Amino acid sequence: MQKILIAILFVALLAVGGGWGYSAWKAKQPPATATAPAPAPPVSAADAAATAAANNKKTEEAAAADAAIDAADGSAVDTQAPGDAQDGTSADKAEGVKFTYEYVPPRDPGLQAAYDFAVKIDILHRLPEVNAMDGLLMLPGPLHLITAECKQTNAFYSPTKNELVLCYEMIEMLIKVGASIGEQNQDDGFSARFLMANTRFIMLHEFGHALIDMLKLPSTGREEDSADQLASSLMLMFMSPDESPGAIAENLRLAGLFFVMNTKEQYGAADFADEHSLGQQRFYNLMCMLYGRDPAKYLRLVTSGMLPEDRAQRCPTESSRITTAWAKLLLPHIAPKYQMSGDEAQKRYDEAKRKQEENAESPYVR
Repeated sequence: MQKILIAILFVALLAVGGGWGYSAWKAKQPPATATAPAPAPPVSAADAAATAAANNKKTEEAAAADAAIDAADGSAVDTQAPGDAQDGTSADKAEGVKFTYEYVPPRDPGLQAAYDFAVKIDILHRLPEVNAMDGLLMLPGPLHLITAECKQTNAFYSPTKNELVLCYEMIEMLIKVGASIGEQNQDDGFSARFLMANTRFIMLHEFGHALIDMLKLPSTGREEDSADQLASSLMLMFMSPDESPGAIAENLRLAGLFFVMNTKEQYGAADFADEHSLGQQRFYNLMCMLYGRDPAKYLRLVTSGMLPEDRAQRCPTESSRITTAWAKLLLPHIAPKYQMSGDEAQKRYDEAKRKQEENAESPYVR
């Protein structure tokens, strides 16, 4: 269900946002084959096959569709009556590439506790935004998510192996930092929230690197900034009915807090020359994305001083442009099973948004 919602968001964003629109995107796609039904819906089965063929640089739409169907797992088989599946997608269309998951045992006994913890909570399957992309996109190859010993506190994407690696050293550090802050604030649940919020953002950031590499996506700025923008966009767009808008905002705030905590009092040439933005800059960028998503809801970011007013004035446009740009880049790579028309996506987006708002925190206690 979550990958359905992500697909809806991509289409809905382009249906109404950025002055670009779903219709403009559709007009730029390769024409359908002569056998396509008429009149064709905004995204027909033939159009989906044409998009998949163009993305994979093949010349025959039918061949591309057949290959994609062969690559999909058994969940794409239609076990219902002809027509749409229960989730609203066509059951006989191809899914995208499925991810694989692995927990590599560490050699260092000192990391055994981090390994045991990661396995116990199945941390790689507790990344809802990443998991929602599992099977959603037509990638040129497999993508592996692993936890491993790295000899450094890090998480990274390996282009030679197509792996997203979460290091046990990073897990261990996040647990310790979260526990320390939680103890200072007498908040027993803070450590868990801090760990998962930052793990989600970090792995989404590395997922951005993977998409840029595997899909050969264009970039007019630093790749590290682009990866941050994808991570924040997906976290803000995530629409699980089990997670309120307030909880999503808190996750992004905790990710920004981690950047602030990892800043220096003095910087040198190596820091300014680094491909990453400085920690404070990354923090303000995240707060800008959050505020720009809904200025009325997140006005306190400005009134509390967390986001300077001068920057805040430009954040609604900045946030909209960034999320729309990523949706524009990824929409052509959505698997045929999850493609839909702009009108359909907008209706389903509005319904999902309504259900999510119902889960918002009440301003009073019953």
